[in-house]
Amino acid sequence: MIKDLLKKVYLRIRKILLFPILLLRRVKISEKGEIKKILFLRHDRIGDMVLSTPALRALKEGIPQARLSVLVSSINRDILLGNPFVDEIIVYEKGLLKVIKMIRELRRKSFDLVIDPFLTYELWSAFLAFLTGRYRIGFEMNGREIFFNLKAPEGEGEKTILDRILELIEALGLKAQDTLPSIYLSEKERSEAWDALKRKGVTEGDLLVGIHPGGYYESQRWSAESFARVGDKIISEYGFRANLRANVIIFGGESDKPPLEIMKKAMRHPPIVMDAMRLRSFIAVLSHCHLLICNNSGPLHIATALRIPTVSIMGPTVPYLWWPAGKNHIVLRKDVECSPCNRAVCKEHRCMDSITVEEVMEAAVRLQIARIELQIERRRV
Repeated sequence: MIKDLLKKVYLRIRKILLFPILLLRRVKISEKGEIKKILFLRHDRIGDMVLSTPALRALKEGIPQARLSVLVSSINRDILLGNPFVDEIIVYEKGLLKVIKMIRELRRKSFDLVIDPFLTYELWSAFLAFLTGRYRIGFEMNGREIFFNLKAPEGEGEKTILDRILELIEALGLKAQDTLPSIYLSEKERSEAWDALKRKGVTEGDLLVGIHPGGYYESQRWSAESFARVGDKIISEYGFRANLRANVIIFGGESDKPPLEIMKKAMRHPPIVMDAMRLRSFIAVLSHCHLLICNNSGPLHIATALRIPTVSIMGPTVPYLWWPAGKNHIVLRKDVECSPCNRAVCKEHRCMDSITVEEVMEAAVRLQIARIELQIERRRV
């Protein structure tokens, strides 16, 4: 509590001290036609990139003559592969010498407009925008705005991350026609993913339910044992019906090995295990699923971009920030008195532990599985 209070005081003082500098830097873009090169900063996590895709589309459609470049991380770059609205992907590499080299290369490109969509008190991405762009825009918060010279919103209020990023784009006089995230897969990628599923024993007409037990922070993860019980219920309740077979696919990356191992040992009915996959391969396999059950993490937002229905478990996360976009999504969360604390680690974990297997199954059945079964049966007729 004391640490949080001191942080708020520091940020408030910083903003007050830096504000006079801001008054000297305000400009306006006279004509959109003068914007020939745009740089969008998104060198962070997977979910943030997914939620930025509507903004990228709005930029390209609103300023079609401009070349749109995106500064990405090595983790989230594959989200943009095949995206028709992005002209160039630039990977942010860590390390002092690599960063210096990157800044030099970005400055040589002479960007007319740099967009910083980060909602943070840290100054680095704002300073990077200052170093690399003629016009610069980002959220006016915590004094970061001194590095920008275009008027922008403060990034406050009970809005999702996606809506806040679009609000930033609207400050440029642009309007998004499509506000849902999008990921673009090739037919080859989808075909190779289906072949991989067939090698695991999946056949046409099977019900495919994905489960991803991972999460960026420990506090965001529902227990692997609970996910295992959900997986068993899906297989046992739907796997032995006449003319219908259910397959549970458990996904996970390198950092998800512990919960995956727990799930594999705990499940009485063997699941299909898809681990250690490259991001594009995971996305392609997920695109064949009828439902994803997961925590509030990157895979949830990938599923929304693929229009895959989801049931997600949310713990200490601020709910309105990371709510999934679109329809056919159920979020399970508990309003305990300490939530949302937004902590990375929690000893009590009541907000997550109080969510039951029965609640998850009820959500899956109510919103997804019954409808999915009907669709599968119709395809067979």
